[in-house]
Amino acid sequence: MGFVRGTPFGQIPFAARHAIHKAQLKKQATPAERRFCCYLDERGLTYRFQQGFFTPYYRIADFYLPDHNLIVEIDGPCHDPDEYRRKDAWFTSVRGIPIFRLTNQQVLSGHFEMPCAAGVR
Repeated sequence: MGFVRGTPFGQIPFAARHAIHKAQLKKQATPAERRFCCYLDERGLTYRFQQGFFTPYYRIADFYLPDHNLIVEIDGPCHDPDEYRRKDAWFTSVRGIPIFRLTNQQVLSGHFEMPCAAGVR
């Protein structure tokens, strides 16, 4: 267990632990995630990187666009598309937040189109 300014990590308030965790994740962003951040910034879209959803179904999403109530996931080659389609459908039915998936290759090459239904271009 690590320390933050002399205090054990587990003893600092949850909000501070969560903020530290998100900052660490952002530092560890993949090249595709960094490119997608630039894409969103260029369009002036508000997003939350590595947004956590805790109840009723736990999930850390790569990107959450709160103005459009949309999750964007950027997947590498090791992801199983069939398994994720099933999990995404269940999460969407429970939380009401649609999930849009892109591959690393799509993001890095710039060959993707955001869903028009959400008003994102």
